[in-house]
Amino acid sequence: MPSDKRYKSAAALFLGAAVFIIVGIVVLWWDSQQEVVFYSGSYVPLVEDSEIYFGPGPTEVLGWVLALLGVGALGVASGLSLRQLTRFKAWFLIAGLLLATGGIAALVWDYNQVRTFGWFAYAPLSEAEFAPASMASVMGKLGLVAGTLLASSYLGFRYHSKPNGSAIRG
Repeated sequence: MPSDKRYKSAAALFLGAAVFIIVGIVVLWWDSQQEVVFYSGSYVPLVEDSEIYFGPGPTEVLGWVLALLGVGALGVASGLSLRQLTRFKAWFLIAGLLLATGGIAALVWDYNQVRTFGWFAYAPLSEAEFAPASMASVMGKLGLVAGTLLASSYLGFRYHSKPNGSAIRG
């Protein structure tokens, strides 16, 4: 029965999505718990507008990639499960690509901005660094996640609408 096969593949995709999202979140959490060592090689304090910025490290990028793979798998599984929305699949793709592109643009713009507020010291007795996230960074990440979910649901809709279940041939 083709519908049983599609529901089994949707369930497997939901499970895989959950695993990727959880692993991505764990990697991001682990990266956030690592100590930041900052050494300028001088006894002179850094000037406020010194344009020193530590971008995302490889572990943070890996965590985001794993989480986005999970979101993509969740989108495909949602597309497989929601057959009543199949006629809107092109709109899901267009909206997803626009959101993802806007999210990436906001993140690139934000990463190129000079940070003028924050410090590398810690509040007394808390061992926490303070570098506030900007609204562009938060909105860029939300746009990227929502765009990935919507655009990947197109693949599930496309697979579901094929009579033989194959999105690759045709």
